[in-house]
Amino acid sequence: MNRLTTLVLIALVAGLFFIPFLGGVHLFDWDEINFAEISREMLVLNDYLRVHVDFKPFWEKPPFFFWLQSLAMHTFGVGEFAARLPNALCGILTLGLLYLLGERLFNRRFGLIWVGTYLGSILPHLYFRSGIIDPWFNLWIFIGLNGIIFFRWKKDHFTFVLPKNKWFYLLLGGFLLGMGVLTKGPVAYMLVCVTLGVYL
Repeated sequence: MNRLTTLVLIALVAGLFFIPFLGGVHLFDWDEINFAEISREMLVLNDYLRVHVDFKPFWEKPPFFFWLQSLAMHTFGVGEFAARLPNALCGILTLGLLYLLGERLFNRRFGLIWVGTYLGSILPHLYFRSGIIDPWFNLWIFIGLNGIIFFRWKKDHFTFVLPKNKWFYLLLGGFLLGMGVLTKGPVAYMLVCVTLGVYL
């Protein structure tokens, strides 16, 4: 089985686990309710650059996740399904990226074991079937740090085959970490500094 076929199968299995019945339960977490309302108000106000709650400015969160929810609400209507769909798609993307990274680091078998272990854990099912910011934030930070670490490996001539120039990995990592800031704010910067400090 080739890489593309494997990725398609992973995406199908993840979709079967994360997408069905997303709208079957009311929004129950305070964050889920607030974030869905922020996204609904983006549609009502037709203002996608400023974040509002109760039609008043809300400065605590950047807009990226709300853009995703607003797009889903615009496509599928305002409701629980649309509020949670971005995270279900994030779950599908996360499993595919875990497989690719595991295959790159070790081999195909390791990539599949990594995906199976993650899919069999409880927390991903809670996160990828919710309407909170954390799944996208975690994904951006994880793959952004991965890019920075690959840059370091290339710079130090680590015995690991990486096809691109070291600056590609640095720029990609920086862009993805920037997406983390656009998703959850300055906490991304703090988390990255602590993680890289420990790593280096």
